[in-house]
Amino acid sequence: MVQPMLAVLQDQGSNLIQWLLFIVMLFLIQIFGMKIQALMGLSDIARALDKLWNLNQSASKMFIEEASKYGKGKEDVDRILSRYKGFGIIEPVYLDPVGAIKKLEHLLNTAKWRIDEIVWEIAPKAQKHIHSNLKDMFLSCLTLDYIYRIVRHYFIMGRKTQNFYYIFQVQMVLPEIMKIAKAYHTSVDAFRRGTPIGDGLGPLVVARFVSEYDPKLEAEEIAENISLYRVTYEGRNILLVKAKGPGGEVGKPGDAIKRLIEMRSGAVSRIIMVDAGGKLEGEPTAEITEYVGAAIGDPGPEKYKIEEVATKYKIPVDSIVVKMDPLDAIAIMKKEISLAADSVVDRIEHILKERTHEGDTIIVAGIGNSIGIR
Repeated sequence: MVQPMLAVLQDQGSNLIQWLLFIVMLFLIQIFGMKIQALMGLSDIARALDKLWNLNQSASKMFIEEASKYGKGKEDVDRILSRYKGFGIIEPVYLDPVGAIKKLEHLLNTAKWRIDEIVWEIAPKAQKHIHSNLKDMFLSCLTLDYIYRIVRHYFIMGRKTQNFYYIFQVQMVLPEIMKIAKAYHTSVDAFRRGTPIGDGLGPLVVARFVSEYDPKLEAEEIAENISLYRVTYEGRNILLVKAKGPGGEVGKPGDAIKRLIEMRSGAVSRIIMVDAGGKLEGEPTAEITEYVGAAIGDPGPEKYKIEEVATKYKIPVDSIVVKMDPLDAIAIMKKEISLAADSVVDRIEHILKERTHEGDTIIVAGIGNSIGIR
């Protein structure tokens, strides 16, 4: 009789100890759980920072090796590149919206001229198309450096203050940050080789259209770094515009389209724009989609010019977008994206037949970076 009672008391004592331990563990987790998560977050960010630093240094090394072939030694190129890391644009005041687009365009033009000067200083003997490619490499290096600085800032602030929000907001977007950084690192190699990139889809479509209907056609320069081709298609006058290749240029397509329309006092039946666009997860690469409106990924001024002149003369604007991952847009062009260019040409022909008439003048604009595409 005594032994069963002792067994019951022992079981009850054991259960009581387990419950006490469980309560203590809950209490400790409540107090230290967030701190443990913060330490794990800092660890993740530290590893990402190491990778970002390596990507940053690798991109800089590629740029230095390539640029040093055109006039300056590696030490001089490294010194100039280091001096301009952190270079950027200070946004204009938007509180008074009057003239905001003009102010922004002025700043963008000034930045472009300054970058041109820097790259000429680095590589004074480079040919024009090489200069354009080096400029794109330089901008990719600056972007990688900027990404590294931002992540480092939040890492140090989180470590100093032990503020969970500094840490968690970076940790949550780390996969996207690393994806963007790897894309820019890949783009440095693409620009060094001078090969077409995914964003060159628009210029490639124009080049394919021209080669199909008039392969020997010579281009005119209608705006800054923008080529114009005049083609006749089933009684329609087609004005094709694209950035001038084979250097890495995007030009000013807004200026080109505005000039072509105003030269004709608005006698343009339709504007068809072709551009690369970001895809959502689950969507296939090189899926072709149509939109209404101007498809152009500039900060604002070029799109504004197109929308303004189209609205003024009531010209419909169609856009054909080929979807791709941001990594694909600035990496060497994939085969499926290149093949999509032929499908886009077919789509343009369909629009011309269905939505325009003989005698109409139509502008077809291939938007994007023309690197490797003449």
